[in-house]
Amino acid sequence: MKRIMHAAIALTGAGALALTAAGQAAAITAPPGVRVETFATGIPQATNITFDARGRAWVTSGGNVTVPSDGVWFVPRKGARPVHVVKGIFTALGLTWYRNELYVSYVYPYTPNPAVTSGRVTAYSGFDGRRFRSSRTVLRDIPIGEHTMDSIVPGPDGRLYVGVGSKFDAQPSPDRISGSVVSVLPSGQGRRLEAYGLRNPYGLAFVPGTRTLLVTDNGRDDLGSFRPPDELNVVETGGPAPFLGFPQCYGQGGPACRGVQPPLAKFPPHASSNGIAVAERWGMFGLSAFVAQNGSSPQFSVRTGSNVVRVALARRGGRWVSVVRPFAAGFRQYDPLGAALGPDGSLYVTLWRSGSVVRFVPPRRPGS
Repeated sequence: MKRIMHAAIALTGAGALALTAAGQAAAITAPPGVRVETFATGIPQATNITFDARGRAWVTSGGNVTVPSDGVWFVPRKGARPVHVVKGIFTALGLTWYRNELYVSYVYPYTPNPAVTSGRVTAYSGFDGRRFRSSRTVLRDIPIGEHTMDSIVPGPDGRLYVGVGSKFDAQPSPDRISGSVVSVLPSGQGRRLEAYGLRNPYGLAFVPGTRTLLVTDNGRDDLGSFRPPDELNVVETGGPAPFLGFPQCYGQGGPACRGVQPPLAKFPPHASSNGIAVAERWGMFGLSAFVAQNGSSPQFSVRTGSNVVRVALARRGGRWVSVVRPFAAGFRQYDPLGAALGPDGSLYVTLWRSGSVVRFVPPRRPGS
């Protein structure tokens, strides 16, 4: 998702968004047997979602301009009225619970001026039902620019992994951390580069039971409507950080891509492939990654995205292989953005434009 998001969209108040979102679930199509439900409404510009140890939902909210709804919202159960629990943080795109703290990635300070901003991760604790009593800075002064801080997830090694958007659309940054995935200890110490040469690594998710991190990446915008593809990349964490090609290699092959690790999967150009959730088994499907695609900008002649796709995953001959399949469609343009598996095994997707969250409930397997 770009720093300057789809600016042509005129967002309305929370009440109007809730009314718009109420009928969204009925319009969405999914595989046979999958139930689509509206989980929450009234969260303007919902960007990402996570769950705490009690199964309660937490949603980030943000866009390309500062608005009163920015921050973090708390949803204790389906249909409950969301509570705005963290305010005054800009373009909050990632959040995760880890050891009784809520970690949130966002832009600092609270201003849409990219010339003076940087990336930050803050940990919040002591929630009393309305607000957090304390907070601490985990990461600060991360160089960003056209893109921002992205998703944050805990790894199997006790570290936190966060995506860092690139400073530019189609040129390298002098800071290698710009356009990367980094990890850090919960204390904020021990920052480590896990992958670089990315443009905007919005979605991060570990394959269950492994150290394999899947990373979505949005392709550059200066090459026209038909290239390059968005990508799903594999990062084997804890080893040498791989270079993943941005900006010179975008799937065209030749000298520019020599030595670059190819993506695990390719998505349509400019689809804005963002949130990702990985399930070991989901209904009738085996190991799968679900990717929310927010949709291409009006500048492109071909419309892509605004859907959810499923990437079937398998390990063959020591390598990951994939097949991309359709999963859900019928969304409003620029709606699907964040994705997560809930404690009930359902897939939750944030709808940015509609200001809501929908969930996909898998059919029960025979004998379960």
